[in-house]
Amino acid sequence: MERLQLNGEGRVIMHIALQGCIRAGSIPYGLTADTGGHIRYLLELVEALAQCPEVSHQIIVTRAFDAPHLGEEYKHLKETLSKNVTLWRCRGASSVYLPKEELWRELPHLVRDLLARIKQSGLQPGLIHAHYADAGVMALLVKAALGIPYVFTAHSLGATKAQHKPIDAPVDKTLRRRIRLEEMAIKGADRLIASSEHEIRIQYGLYRHHDIRKARVNPPGCDLQMFRTLAPATAAREVDAELRRFLRRPDRPCLLAIARPVEKKNLYALVKAYGENPKLREQANLVIFAGTRSQIQAGEPEARQVWQHLLELIDDYDLYGDVAYPKHHDLSHVPAIYQWAARRRGVFVNPALNEPFGLTLLEAAAAGLPLVATQEGGPEDIVGRCQNGHLVSPTDIHAIAQACHHLLSDDLAWKRHSLRGSQNVNFYTWSRHASQYLQDAGLARPERPSAPHARPVTQLIATDMDATLLGHWEGLAKLRNWLTQNPHYLFVVATGRTVKDAMAEMAAWSAPLPDFLIADVGSSIYRIDRHGEPQLIADWHRRLDEGWRREACRRILDKDESLTPQPVSTQFAYKLSYFLDDSRIRASDSSAKPVIERIEQTLLTAGLTARVVHSHGNLIDILPACGGKARAVGFICEQFGLGRHQVVAAGDSGNDVDLLHYAGLGVAVANHTAELEALRGCRNIYWAQTDCAAGLLEGLRHWHELNNSLPTSNVPDTAGCAGSNPVHTPHSRPVPALKIGTREIKAGA
Repeated sequence: MERLQLNGEGRVIMHIALQGCIRAGSIPYGLTADTGGHIRYLLELVEALAQCPEVSHQIIVTRAFDAPHLGEEYKHLKETLSKNVTLWRCRGASSVYLPKEELWRELPHLVRDLLARIKQSGLQPGLIHAHYADAGVMALLVKAALGIPYVFTAHSLGATKAQHKPIDAPVDKTLRRRIRLEEMAIKGADRLIASSEHEIRIQYGLYRHHDIRKARVNPPGCDLQMFRTLAPATAAREVDAELRRFLRRPDRPCLLAIARPVEKKNLYALVKAYGENPKLREQANLVIFAGTRSQIQAGEPEARQVWQHLLELIDDYDLYGDVAYPKHHDLSHVPAIYQWAARRRGVFVNPALNEPFGLTLLEAAAAGLPLVATQEGGPEDIVGRCQNGHLVSPTDIHAIAQACHHLLSDDLAWKRHSLRGSQNVNFYTWSRHASQYLQDAGLARPERPSAPHARPVTQLIATDMDATLLGHWEGLAKLRNWLTQNPHYLFVVATGRTVKDAMAEMAAWSAPLPDFLIADVGSSIYRIDRHGEPQLIADWHRRLDEGWRREACRRILDKDESLTPQPVSTQFAYKLSYFLDDSRIRASDSSAKPVIERIEQTLLTAGLTARVVHSHGNLIDILPACGGKARAVGFICEQFGLGRHQVVAAGDSGNDVDLLHYAGLGVAVANHTAELEALRGCRNIYWAQTDCAAGLLEGLRHWHELNNSLPTSNVPDTAGCAGSNPVHTPHSRPVPALKIGTREIKAGA
């Protein structure tokens, strides 16, 4: 994607946000209907960018108005928010506060005032960022006058709202006008910034002037620390007391929903899914926090309608004693609510007809609460990245109930989704968002390309990706610096994901690109070229072909009632993937051992040799006998004349066991699953005290400190096609110093 051609003072960014009440100090969220989430996004983005040396100053442009009941400060034309952030308030034709639906009349006057302010200040920004349609049109007019490029963030789109109206409901004049303004803003924008792939592909796709080449997905950051740490005892007691008032069996698991009482949040579907499923009603309580209220009839019309319908459904299904719907909660209670549900092994449910992003999903993930979420909008990206729940059609009542039932019924699945969510949600930071923002805007400082360069290679690092390389933002940044300072290490990433998914996820985390990527649990190897593109190594597949009878294996295993094929997207020419349907299997590798041996014996009885890899409790991969992560690393070592004692490997789960066995030196990150506990007696494995990349770096530093007295496993080299798993013994012996067996990576080779 091309970088923007900035105008004027390239390091000065101007933000335009006309709606609501923006001021210095704390923001009175909820003071007006338009003082909400987009202002929080704007101010947190500005704060993150203010920490970046590439940005010298930021100006926030909003509208001036005189409304004493809201505050005297909103009529002041200028405020200083921080050392390098200034707030400008521009005058319109009217001096009273106006809701967003009426701001369109003010645009010509606001543009004239802003152009005069820019001229008077002598400072022309290099970039304008417009928030919402009215600001987008204002930025368009400023661009026409001064040539300043602008990026557009819609926050929510009128066409999506119109699409979800009933077929017989007309689109009113106000909504039609909003859609026209959005068309203008989209057409003139130099870049569109969206929170999710769904927003870019589906929601913006409803507009005539949408150009996918201008679009960029950059999920917002979120401060999730309060959801990770234990809520204050007072808040926890108050939440517990409030919910116990409703529930006969308050210590059961619960289905939790937190949403505004509006039609698009689709809370009716959750109540119906719960009310119509006897098993679900017996398994769990239902807890709904839908805003706050004093009297239902005193609320806004839409909220009154939603609550009236919810209460009718609760009555129709006779859910009293099994459902809680408190009238009040403070913001300070929200972390305690999630934690109350997580302690009871509950599930967070978001059945919205459309969810532009899904902040509550991130909050639930941080608290360790698995998800069932709508497949319409941002949750598709969040659940795909965090791997912590299920996506469902918001109109499929049966699917909602079944997804909830699955998570509540499978203790192992619940634990796995809980752990993944709490780790992978680390992606959503403001520092990451700001870094990508500057990169897209052409303001980021140029970096040395990460593709392999000609250099001597004396060691190899092989690391699993999810929850080992990725999952800890600060640790990843430090590891990136360490790799730069230690170029004699060949860097290899080994993952169960496809090459496409792996490359996308590493890009999303701004991870250092590896020299080689081992994908599909070791059934494919790619060299990453100087342009950062993966190039398949066909010689590895030729080796895997020996004795591999995939279709014969599939025909035999598809008959096994304990195995369910995984989706087609996970299958590969050199890999068969299944879910293991056995409630007796725990997160321990030893509990799955009899099942794995039975599968191996079934194949051997049919005259088939294959490698069976078990991971994350219920995942089974069938590979060629000489496949797998360890043998793939061994293949790479052959090309560079490296021995096993020159390999450092890191992992977190069962599909990393062979890799940790193979490597001379191993690192088990602190967030490892119970599947690795059987390796506790191995003296060549370091058990890190920190998670993910931070744990990998901790292990590398540990082994470096030991230097010449490094232990290794005293086992034969099994990198070739031995047809059986490596056998580990805990004995150790000294190995030579690190720098031996030097070969070079040839640039472009």
